[in-house]
Amino acid sequence: MVASPGAIVSPGMIHLKKALFVLIISMIVAPPLCAQTLSALKSDMVTVLFDKPLVFAAGDVTGMYPGIKKELEAALLWPVDFQPTVVLIGEQERFSQMAGNSAYVAYALPDKQLIVIDYSRMNTRPFTLRITLKHELCHLLLHRHITRVHLPKWLDEGVAQWASDGIGEIMTGRNDSVLRWATFSGRFIRLDALAHHFPGSDRDLVLAYEQSKLLVEYIIANFGKNGLLNILEAMRNGREADQAIEMSLMMSTADLEHAWQRNQRSVSTLLAYLAANIYTLVFIGAAFLTFVLYLRVMIRKRRFVDEEEDEEYHP
Repeated sequence: MVASPGAIVSPGMIHLKKALFVLIISMIVAPPLCAQTLSALKSDMVTVLFDKPLVFAAGDVTGMYPGIKKELEAALLWPVDFQPTVVLIGEQERFSQMAGNSAYVAYALPDKQLIVIDYSRMNTRPFTLRITLKHELCHLLLHRHITRVHLPKWLDEGVAQWASDGIGEIMTGRNDSVLRWATFSGRFIRLDALAHHFPGSDRDLVLAYEQSKLLVEYIIANFGKNGLLNILEAMRNGREADQAIEMSLMMSTADLEHAWQRNQRSVSTLLAYLAANIYTLVFIGAAFLTFVLYLRVMIRKRRFVDEEEDEEYHP
């Protein structure tokens, strides 16, 4: 708590201000938090609000935050010139009510510089507190500097996944088979449909995250890291996303989307899909072969019965 020069602040006033601060933040985050008592831990870089049993986790956040901040600044070449608030929730059900979807393990509110994390699932592969915090802080950093134009959600999420080792913010039992099936069938989600929000269904939500991640990785692989940073910098300077992409990559967003889809449908990608699903394909093939053999046996048996009946009635 910082007081004005020359002011004298009593211990009781400090506790009162701290209580008011926690209450205000709790009301901002979500109504379910209002009925909970949160503790606070503040450093010179980050403020952590947490359920009382998570005091050691709150200490971990303040300890790892400087390194995460430095890594993001090096990756995006933008300063983290703000002090975020991180809220750690210890109950999955309560967090799901706040997030509105049980698939999420964390979310960020850029306009409030706020990060909310479901700590109960932070030790579930592949999620860790560090990776999740880095992912959400990347969202805050992007929206801190891109304020004059709309940042497409697919680009926002793709960059955050790239910056946090490819990890998103959803918990799901599915794997990349959803993307492989979309690649195999050609049923991708159009980028313009991912500009403002992601789908609500579990399958399409997974596909939206995978597409966003791989599209950003495609940009970096084909145009270098500078290609991606040039897009973000152009948007920071007020260029709309389509214009920023065309200026930086010398191709339209539509052409970029088509090029990425062609790359996904390449022979190597299809072979990877077949290799990843070899056991399923073998099982389906064996089941089909068994069915064909069964039909042949039944046909031969039927013919044999018919022949016997024919001999019986026509000796």
